[in-house]
Amino acid sequence: MSSFRRLENRILLRRMLSERGFNVRMHSYEYYVIRDKFVSVIFLEPEFNRVLVHKISWNPKNSSLAVKEIYSIIKEIDPSIEVHVEEDRES
Repeated sequence: MSSFRRLENRILLRRMLSERGFNVRMHSYEYYVIRDKFVSVIFLEPEFNRVLVHKISWNPKNSSLAVKEIYSIIKEIDPSIEVHVEEDRES
């Protein structure tokens, strides 16, 4: 089980993202991440020891750069968690 089960670590993730220049809206286990434009959605699944990080297809360059930073922040907080990066699919 992931350390993201603890509220303190979820708040730490939000704070670390903010300190790196992201605007973050946190909803329990979901984070909407903006840097100038929308760059990612993060879904924490601590019961399954995994995180899903979605890239935003209409902002590919900024999203890819942001996801690299997001990945490293997540791993800094919980090195054992599985991080899955998914491409946002346009309909």
